[in-house]
Amino acid sequence: MASYNKSEAQEWAWDTLKGQWTTLVTPFTPDNQVDLEGMKRNVRHVRNLGTVGAGCTWNMGEFWSLSHNERIQVMDAVAEAAESSWPIGAHVTSTNANEMISLAQHAEAQGFDLLIVAPPYMATKTEDQVIEYVRLLADNTDLAIMFYNSPQFGIIMSPYGMGQLCSIPNVVGVKGSQLQSANFY
Repeated sequence: MASYNKSEAQEWAWDTLKGQWTTLVTPFTPDNQVDLEGMKRNVRHVRNLGTVGAGCTWNMGEFWSLSHNERIQVMDAVAEAAESSWPIGAHVTSTNANEMISLAQHAEAQGFDLLIVAPPYMATKTEDQVIEYVRLLADNTDLAIMFYNSPQFGIIMSPYGMGQLCSIPNVVGVKGSQLQSANFY
């Protein structure tokens, strides 16, 4: 459960975002329903392995294939299994800004510590649009935000754009997935 406010997000990140965090896979039942008990088992398993924290509905958690309600159910299961004593994060990217905010506010209410957000795939073409999108999220949550900079979302932020994003008070870091060395700065 986040024990910091927006102005303390950077300090929280320096103290907490160390070591290995695990991306949780979202399990499904044979009839294609989210396996919530399986999700809880996954959380307990990676926690017992000594992982520092975990994130749900990230890429390996198939956020793009889950409905809004399924993402909420996954968050609830992860929060329950984490027992407010282990850092957890939620990926809240959506092409719908209201849905992104709703997911973020639900994660915050459930005791999540960190949000991951990427550009809303297919919906943004410029860095200014991405910055506005992340600022909208930041204005609607006190949680720390990690920006996901990856070509799979249709845009790679430049050093200037990254600087603009990182000037947002509760943006605490960047997860980068660029494959070309020219994109590392």
